[in-house]
Amino acid sequence: MNDNNKIITDFFNSISVTEIGFAKVDNELPYAISIVIPLSKYVLSKVDTMPTFEYFHHYRTVNAFIDNALLRCAFEIEKRGYNYLCVGASQSTSEYKGYFSHKQAARLAGLGYIGKSALFISEKYGPAIRLGTILTDMPFEVGSPIDKDCGECTICRDLCPAMAIRGVNYKEGMERSEIFDAAACSNHMKKAYQHIGRGSVCGICISKCPKFR
Repeated sequence: MNDNNKIITDFFNSISVTEIGFAKVDNELPYAISIVIPLSKYVLSKVDTMPTFEYFHHYRTVNAFIDNALLRCAFEIEKRGYNYLCVGASQSTSEYKGYFSHKQAARLAGLGYIGKSALFISEKYGPAIRLGTILTDMPFEVGSPIDKDCGECTICRDLCPAMAIRGVNYKEGMERSEIFDAAACSNHMKKAYQHIGRGSVCGICISKCPKFR
């Protein structure tokens, strides 16, 4: 770990973020800082055949924490003479995509792998996480991707109410559409869960995953 890695790691640790990775990415700002925030096991354990009001609130609260943590770290980066761009926890542009993939940054940093559900599977926390990313020109020692996948497991595919999960293991370079139908997932949530709240998310593929622990 070089000085820059230590500076960022120590800062995040000071605000209760303990899972941090660093990656080299194809971007004008060529380094990515990836953080992993675990979701409440208790809250997710109550998600069975549909999401809950508690999960909806928790999901949004964790997103707000991530955005705040990223910005506070970014101020530290800029104080040291480097540029930054914080990638919002629930960024959305068009076609059900964000402008930068948190999952790819975390994968390249060696923090876990992408599952058949298109969720990021953290080595430490499984799929019960949210991700945040800072892009910067501050140089770091970077991690390496982990060679893992979901094997023969199809539980998420079999239980997905939107039938959005194709049951295919992710391989480097694959498009998300090859493993997951984001439109089907989004349309189902809009129709089925609007009574819970605008922008409600499902969570079944997280709570039923064998890696949820």
